[in-house]
Amino acid sequence: MSTRYFILSKPLSSPIHETDQQDVVSLAPTNVYLLPQVNLDYYVKNGLFECHLIEWCKQFCSKDKVFLDIGAHSGTYTISLADCAKEVYSFEPQKMTYYSLCGSVALSGKENVSCFQVGLGSPEQVGKQTLKIVSDDGGGSSLHSTTGILREETIQIKTLDDFGLDNVGFIKMDVEENELFVLKGGLETIQRNRWPTILFESNFENTELFDYIRAIGYKDVIRVSGCHNMFLTVS
Repeated sequence: MSTRYFILSKPLSSPIHETDQQDVVSLAPTNVYLLPQVNLDYYVKNGLFECHLIEWCKQFCSKDKVFLDIGAHSGTYTISLADCAKEVYSFEPQKMTYYSLCGSVALSGKENVSCFQVGLGSPEQVGKQTLKIVSDDGGGSSLHSTTGILREETIQIKTLDDFGLDNVGFIKMDVEENELFVLKGGLETIQRNRWPTILFESNFENTELFDYIRAIGYKDVIRVSGCHNMFLTVS
Protein backbone atom coordinates (compact mmCIF):
# COMPACT_ATOMS: atom_id res chain seq x y z
CA MET A 1 0.00 0.00 0.00
CA SER A 2 1.36 3.39 -1.00
CA THR A 3 2.19 5.97 1.67
CA ARG A 4 -0.40 8.75 1.71
CA TYR A 5 0.54 12.41 2.20
CA PHE A 6 -1.19 15.61 3.22
CA ILE A 7 -0.10 19.23 2.72
CA LEU A 8 0.65 21.44 5.73
CA SER A 9 1.27 25.12 4.99
CA LYS A 10 2.28 27.99 7.28
CA PRO A 11 2.58 31.74 6.57
CA LEU A 12 6.16 32.84 5.92
CA SER A 13 5.94 35.37 8.74
CA SER A 14 4.54 32.89 11.27
CA PRO A 15 6.75 31.06 13.82
CA ILE A 16 7.06 27.35 13.11
CA HIS A 17 5.27 26.47 16.37
CA GLU A 18 2.27 28.71 15.50
CA THR A 19 -0.81 26.64 14.60
CA ASP A 20 -3.57 29.26 14.40
CA GLN A 21 -2.85 30.26 10.79
CA GLN A 22 -1.69 26.98 9.32
CA ASP A 23 -3.68 25.16 6.65
CA VAL A 24 -4.02 21.43 6.16
CA VAL A 25 -5.06 19.90 2.84
CA SER A 26 -5.73 16.17 2.69
CA LEU A 27 -6.10 14.86 -0.85
CA ALA A 28 -8.35 11.99 -1.87
CA PRO A 29 -6.65 9.15 -3.79
CA THR A 30 -6.26 10.78 -7.19
CA ASN A 31 -3.72 11.96 -9.73
CA VAL A 32 -2.05 15.12 -8.42
CA TYR A 33 -0.15 17.56 -10.62
CA LEU A 34 2.10 20.28 -9.13
CA LEU A 35 2.07 22.87 -11.91
CA PRO A 36 3.64 26.29 -12.51
CA GLN A 37 1.36 29.00 -11.17
CA VAL A 38 2.25 31.30 -14.06
CA ASN A 39 0.02 29.09 -16.27
CA LEU A 40 -2.88 28.90 -13.80
CA ASP A 41 -5.44 30.56 -16.08
CA TYR A 42 -4.66 28.14 -18.90
CA TYR A 43 -4.95 25.07 -16.66
CA VAL A 44 -8.28 26.27 -15.24
CA LYS A 45 -9.76 26.85 -18.70
CA ASN A 46 -8.17 24.04 -20.69
CA GLY A 47 -6.78 21.41 -18.34
CA LEU A 48 -3.26 20.03 -18.83
CA PHE A 49 -1.05 21.12 -21.68
CA GLU A 50 -1.24 18.50 -24.46
CA CYS A 51 -4.02 16.69 -22.59
CA HIS A 52 -5.48 15.16 -25.78
CA LEU A 53 -2.03 14.06 -26.92
CA ILE A 54 -1.36 12.46 -23.52
CA GLU A 55 -4.63 10.54 -23.74
CA TRP A 56 -3.74 9.43 -27.27
CA CYS A 57 -0.39 8.10 -26.02
CA LYS A 58 -2.07 5.51 -23.81
CA GLN A 59 -2.30 3.21 -26.84
CA PHE A 60 1.51 2.95 -26.93
CA CYS A 61 1.84 1.99 -23.27
CA SER A 62 1.53 -1.51 -21.88
CA LYS A 63 1.21 -2.73 -18.32
CA ASP A 64 4.01 -5.21 -18.95
CA LYS A 65 6.39 -2.63 -20.49
CA VAL A 66 8.49 0.32 -19.31
CA PHE A 67 7.66 3.91 -20.27
CA LEU A 68 10.45 6.52 -20.46
CA ASP A 69 9.56 10.19 -19.96
CA ILE A 70 12.63 12.09 -21.17
CA GLY A 71 12.23 15.78 -20.42
CA ALA A 72 9.43 15.09 -17.96
CA HIS A 73 8.93 18.69 -16.76
CA SER A 74 6.50 18.59 -13.79
CA GLY A 75 5.20 15.16 -14.73
CA THR A 76 1.99 15.49 -16.71
CA TYR A 77 2.90 12.54 -18.97
CA THR A 78 4.47 10.62 -16.09
CA ILE A 79 1.45 10.86 -13.79
CA SER A 80 -1.15 10.42 -16.53
CA LEU A 81 0.48 7.32 -18.05
CA ALA A 82 1.90 5.63 -14.94
CA ASP A 83 -1.13 3.38 -14.50
CA CYS A 84 -0.79 2.23 -18.11
CA ALA A 85 2.82 1.05 -17.72
CA LYS A 86 4.68 -1.51 -15.66
CA GLU A 87 7.34 1.04 -14.67
CA VAL A 88 8.08 4.66 -15.52
CA TYR A 89 11.52 6.29 -15.58
CA SER A 90 11.29 10.08 -15.65
CA PHE A 91 14.22 12.39 -16.42
CA GLU A 92 14.15 16.13 -15.62
CA PRO A 93 17.35 18.14 -15.05
CA GLN A 94 16.02 21.55 -13.95
CA LYS A 95 16.02 21.69 -10.15
CA MET A 96 12.69 23.27 -9.19
CA THR A 97 10.87 21.54 -12.06
CA TYR A 98 12.33 18.22 -10.89
CA TYR A 99 11.08 18.92 -7.36
CA SER A 100 7.55 19.51 -8.70
CA LEU A 101 7.81 16.23 -10.62
CA CYS A 102 8.77 14.35 -7.45
CA GLY A 103 5.98 16.06 -5.49
CA SER A 104 3.44 15.04 -8.10
CA VAL A 105 4.65 11.44 -7.97
CA ALA A 106 4.52 11.32 -4.15
CA LEU A 107 1.11 12.96 -3.82
CA SER A 108 -0.29 10.72 -6.56
CA GLY A 109 1.10 7.59 -4.88
CA LYS A 110 2.80 6.33 -8.06
CA GLU A 111 5.08 3.64 -6.66
CA ASN A 112 6.09 2.41 -10.12
CA VAL A 113 7.74 5.75 -11.03
CA SER A 114 11.45 6.52 -10.61
CA CYS A 115 12.63 10.11 -11.10
CA PHE A 116 16.14 11.27 -12.01
CA GLN A 117 17.48 14.82 -11.82
CA VAL A 118 19.64 14.48 -14.92
CA GLY A 119 19.49 15.52 -18.52
CA LEU A 120 20.11 12.91 -21.19
CA GLY A 121 22.50 13.42 -24.07
CA SER A 122 25.35 12.00 -26.12
CA PRO A 123 28.60 10.56 -24.71
CA GLU A 124 30.32 13.82 -25.66
CA GLN A 125 27.88 15.82 -23.51
CA VAL A 126 28.28 13.69 -20.35
CA GLY A 127 29.20 15.68 -17.28
CA LYS A 128 28.26 19.18 -16.14
CA GLN A 129 26.51 21.39 -18.69
CA THR A 130 24.82 24.78 -18.61
CA LEU A 131 21.04 24.76 -18.99
CA LYS A 132 19.59 27.98 -20.36
CA ILE A 133 16.24 28.80 -18.75
CA VAL A 134 13.94 30.82 -21.01
CA SER A 135 10.60 30.83 -19.18
CA ASP A 136 9.19 31.15 -15.66
CA ASP A 137 7.34 27.83 -15.98
CA GLY A 138 10.48 25.81 -16.74
CA GLY A 139 9.35 24.99 -20.27
CA GLY A 140 11.71 25.47 -23.18
CA SER A 141 14.89 25.20 -21.11
CA SER A 142 17.70 24.05 -23.35
CA LEU A 143 21.41 23.47 -23.71
CA HIS A 144 21.20 25.20 -27.07
CA SER A 145 19.29 28.45 -26.42
CA THR A 146 21.04 31.63 -27.54
CA THR A 147 18.31 34.25 -27.01
CA GLY A 148 15.66 35.04 -24.39
CA ILE A 149 17.73 33.54 -21.59
CA LEU A 150 16.38 34.47 -18.13
CA ARG A 151 19.01 32.63 -16.11
CA GLU A 152 21.29 29.63 -16.23
CA GLU A 153 21.62 26.47 -14.15
CA THR A 154 24.35 23.85 -14.01
CA ILE A 155 22.98 20.37 -14.65
CA GLN A 156 24.34 16.84 -14.93
CA ILE A 157 24.17 15.00 -18.26
CA LYS A 158 24.22 11.23 -18.63
CA THR A 159 23.44 8.95 -21.54
CA LEU A 160 20.35 6.79 -21.67
CA ASP A 161 22.64 3.79 -22.12
CA ASP A 162 24.17 4.54 -18.70
CA PHE A 163 20.95 3.27 -17.09
CA GLY A 164 20.93 -0.16 -18.76
CA LEU A 165 17.15 -0.22 -19.10
CA ASP A 166 15.32 -3.24 -20.51
CA ASN A 167 11.72 -4.00 -21.43
CA VAL A 168 11.16 -0.47 -22.77
CA GLY A 169 7.98 -0.19 -24.82
CA PHE A 170 7.39 3.56 -25.27
CA ILE A 171 9.47 6.73 -25.04
CA LYS A 172 8.29 10.34 -24.90
CA MET A 173 11.12 12.79 -25.58
CA ASP A 174 10.88 16.58 -25.26
CA VAL A 175 14.39 17.98 -24.77
CA GLU A 176 14.44 21.24 -26.74
CA GLU A 177 16.69 20.47 -29.71
CA ASN A 178 18.80 17.87 -27.89
CA GLU A 179 16.84 14.93 -29.34
CA LEU A 180 19.58 13.80 -31.72
CA PHE A 181 22.12 13.75 -28.89
CA VAL A 182 19.79 11.76 -26.63
CA LEU A 183 19.35 9.14 -29.35
CA LYS A 184 23.10 8.90 -29.93
CA GLY A 185 23.53 8.28 -26.20
CA GLY A 186 20.74 5.71 -26.17
CA LEU A 187 21.46 3.71 -29.30
CA GLU A 188 22.29 0.48 -27.46
CA THR A 189 19.11 0.81 -25.36
CA ILE A 190 16.95 1.43 -28.40
CA GLN A 191 18.34 -1.49 -30.36
CA ARG A 192 18.36 -3.85 -27.36
CA ASN A 193 14.68 -3.06 -26.76
CA ARG A 194 13.87 -3.60 -30.45
CA TRP A 195 13.05 -0.05 -31.45
CA PRO A 196 10.32 1.10 -29.06
CA THR A 197 7.91 3.73 -30.31
CA ILE A 198 9.20 7.26 -29.66
CA LEU A 199 7.03 10.37 -29.49
CA PHE A 200 9.24 13.43 -29.77
CA GLU A 201 9.13 17.17 -30.29
CA SER A 202 10.85 18.93 -33.17
CA ASN A 203 10.14 22.58 -33.81
CA PHE A 204 11.39 22.40 -37.39
CA GLU A 205 11.96 19.81 -40.11
CA ASN A 206 15.15 18.46 -38.58
CA THR A 207 16.56 16.47 -41.47
CA GLU A 208 19.66 15.34 -39.55
CA LEU A 209 17.51 14.00 -36.69
CA PHE A 210 14.97 12.30 -38.96
CA ASP A 211 17.69 10.71 -41.11
CA TYR A 212 19.46 9.41 -37.99
CA ILE A 213 16.23 7.82 -36.71
CA ARG A 214 15.82 5.98 -39.99
CA ALA A 215 19.51 5.03 -40.07
CA ILE A 216 19.39 3.29 -36.67
CA GLY A 217 16.58 0.98 -37.73
CA TYR A 218 13.22 2.77 -37.67
CA LYS A 219 11.19 2.55 -40.87
CA ASP A 220 10.02 6.15 -40.84
CA VAL A 221 9.08 9.29 -38.94
CA ILE A 222 5.55 10.70 -39.19
CA ARG A 223 4.00 13.93 -37.97
CA VAL A 224 1.30 13.51 -35.33
CA SER A 225 -2.00 14.70 -36.78
CA GLY A 226 -3.13 18.01 -35.30
CA CYS A 227 0.32 18.78 -33.80
CA HIS A 228 2.69 21.02 -35.74
CA ASN A 229 5.80 19.99 -33.80
CA MET A 230 5.22 16.43 -32.54
CA PHE A 231 6.46 13.36 -34.40
CA LEU A 232 6.27 9.59 -34.00
CA THR A 233 8.71 6.88 -35.01
CA VAL A 234 7.46 3.93 -37.03
CA SER A 235 9.13 0.58 -36.33
